[in-house]
Amino acid sequence: MTTFGFSRDTRVADALARRPALRRLLPAFHPAFERLNHPVLGRVLPRLVTLGDAARVAGVDPDALVEICNLPGPPSGPPPPTARRMDPEPAWLKGAPLQELDLRPILDAGEEPFPHVFSALRALPVGAVLRLRVGFEPAPLLRLLGKRGWRDHVTWSGEDCLVSLWRPPEASLPEPLDPGGRLVDGVLDLRGLEPPMPLRLSLSALETTLPLTLLHDREPALLYPRLEERGLTWSVEREGEHLRIRIHAP
Repeated sequence: MTTFGFSRDTRVADALARRPALRRLLPAFHPAFERLNHPVLGRVLPRLVTLGDAARVAGVDPDALVEICNLPGPPSGPPPPTARRMDPEPAWLKGAPLQELDLRPILDAGEEPFPHVFSALRALPVGAVLRLRVGFEPAPLLRLLGKRGWRDHVTWSGEDCLVSLWRPPEASLPEPLDPGGRLVDGVLDLRGLEPPMPLRLSLSALETTLPLTLLHDREPALLYPRLEERGLTWSVEREGEHLRIRIHAP
């Protein structure tokens, strides 16, 4: 009988909030979970991933991980490993021109990787494939892109996960809007704009700029779920007739 009621769909952030000791216990019995204490991944991943995603990132069995997280005491040993994902080569990958993006130095430098990935995807020629090299399977990124219609192929080379991304004709990646002079030194001035332009400009700026500060006439209620989806945190301060909203990785 479980104590905490966690499941594969429980977000890591919620599990850590209810059982903070997991941030210490999980790395203690399996080194893959040191990513929870990574300067970037430890802030961003818990808000983005479910326990099922975390198991894929760590390369362990999802059901075993959930069972361990539900134990009332410390785990007695690591969860059994699961086979690394090794997809057969799809037709869209054969002979396609490749562009590569190595995320390892970006993560090692403590940078947020998503803007780099989205920028590379946006510049990808039609029919080309973007290949990411990273030290783990980026499950939350693949889930997010999958919702937008992107196809992925995952395989491994030694300790490097190679992720190939391809855009079918029906897939979407919103084109960035030019904020003009409204974006200066990480501050986006949205005052005086009518919906939906503030939301569109905010989402566009987030693809390339973090941290980001918004100057807004009103509470952007539709923006907050998008920030939550990306694993970002924000604070709101009222300054006279407008709001100052600071957005950053948690």
